[in-house]
Amino acid sequence: MVGGYYESINTILRDWVLSIKGHIRNILPVLICWYLWASRNDSKHNNVRMNAMNIISKVKNKITQLYNVNLIKAVSFKNHTNVASAFDLIFINQSINITEKLIYWRCPTNDGLKLNTDGSYNNENAGCGGIIRDQNGKMVVAYAGPSSGTNYFIAEIDSLLYGVKLCLSLGVNNIWVEVDAFLLIQYINDISKNNPDNFYKIREIKLCLSRMNYSISHILREGNAVVDGLAKLGCNLDCFLHFNENSIPRNIKCLINLDHMGLPYMRSS
Repeated sequence: MVGGYYESINTILRDWVLSIKGHIRNILPVLICWYLWASRNDSKHNNVRMNAMNIISKVKNKITQLYNVNLIKAVSFKNHTNVASAFDLIFINQSINITEKLIYWRCPTNDGLKLNTDGSYNNENAGCGGIIRDQNGKMVVAYAGPSSGTNYFIAEIDSLLYGVKLCLSLGVNNIWVEVDAFLLIQYINDISKNNPDNFYKIREIKLCLSRMNYSISHILREGNAVVDGLAKLGCNLDCFLHFNENSIPRNIKCLINLDHMGLPYMRSS
């Protein structure tokens, strides 16, 4: 018996889920299970204690985000307006001050690969992270390691330099590079040149890129979540590590799978 009424989770879901597409009763169990699973992983692998109120807060925030970008609407709460009020959603004469933007990670096209890189700084140590993926969104290789930088931007440069060198060592010919540091792109494209402290590293990056067919573009931080996690990991490493699908940390693998499925991240503004 579960809760004194049901024999199993399956019987709970059969009674809970409706045949109405996008109804809140169909969405809530998915979100609850997801955040329970994420919290369980944090507890097991990162020693972060599970907290029921934190999970509830994350579910409520996600419902609000989905509503703000019109992925769920008033009709999603049909016959359950009391549930809407629990999420502080008002459907009449409402004004929404927070806007949400969907951010997607995109697969490379044709026979090329895609390199995403990021840097991180935690006020003590800096780290690098990067991943190379194919046109199906499958991981070729990922890396994480330390940076000698004293701020996140130097870590961004170090991470990109390591990534393009790795591409060359793998014999990559066509590469789409994506970073969330717009200033770094300006340096690579010679739009900004006033950076004497990192002149030689940027020159080396451009030299490596010149040996491949490449394009470079900007992605918002939310869409770069995979390498953000790897860069944070790099802050705690003494040397660079390479990962495959079997060795990559589970929390990073979950984000890779979300990208592979084409699920968006959300950016508030």
